[in-house]
Amino acid sequence: MPVVAVPLAQLLGALLAVAAVAKVRRFGAWRAALDGYRLVPARPAAAVAVPAAEMAAAAGLLAGLATAAWGAAALLLAFTLVLAAELASGSAPPACGCLPFSGRPGRLTLGRNVALVAVAVAAAQGVTPTLGRAFWEASYAVLWLAVAGLAVLVLSLYRQVGVLHLRLGPRGALEEEGEGPELGAAVDHPALPAGRATLVAFTSAGCPVCRQIVPGLGVLERDPVLAVVHAAYEEEGGAELHAAFDVPGTPYAVYVDAGGVVRAKGTVNTLEQLESLVAAGGSRAREAVGDVA
Repeated sequence: MPVVAVPLAQLLGALLAVAAVAKVRRFGAWRAALDGYRLVPARPAAAVAVPAAEMAAAAGLLAGLATAAWGAAALLLAFTLVLAAELASGSAPPACGCLPFSGRPGRLTLGRNVALVAVAVAAAQGVTPTLGRAFWEASYAVLWLAVAGLAVLVLSLYRQVGVLHLRLGPRGALEEEGEGPELGAAVDHPALPAGRATLVAFTSAGCPVCRQIVPGLGVLERDPVLAVVHAAYEEEGGAELHAAFDVPGTPYAVYVDAGGVVRAKGTVNTLEQLESLVAAGGSRAREAVGDVA
């Protein structure tokens, strides 16, 4: 793996050059920000001197001059001390807009400035850190962790988009008279949990639409009062269950109330249609209880 030297002086010089150019380009905003520093004397002169000093230090750093690095360290230290004094007095100066995305200075700004002073001192002493094998291995590990995190995020979003797509389909299950079990008929089958309202969903492997409603069954299973039976034709007992309910085709669903009575049925293509069938079946079951009472 390649060993890369980090040019501290040049990087710091580029940073100071950006800060100086930003002050000059937005000189009015820089002047207004400087007025917020109560401890800075001769603010009109300082408004011109600071970007000039930054630009001079930047030019020297880019040229590789050690004296320019010491000058940059002194300049950054002065900024840090002034800001620390302002913050200690209870005054939070406005943002100077020196760097992109810079905000109102605070304790984090002090920490950043201290780090920049340390970089300037290291550059003045000729320190040249290198990025070797350990750095590249750590960067690869971080990148793979980021890829894994993004993959999990994409899969989560894909699932949510799928559920949303199912909800946006046509409303209402297609309930045809003469197809499937008779409404109001009692059914007794070992696949149905006793004493619980049950949604029986019929699917088959050769049905593309069936694959769309299977995730919706997982959503409905979260309802504690509803049992969900997925009757796939190819699975063990699936064909017999299809025949017992006289299923005309797939995807198809039947709602059976807690008493074992068929209350709703129909062809379903979306999660919303499954939910509407459950809602219709539950409503009819409650109405039947009211009529008996």
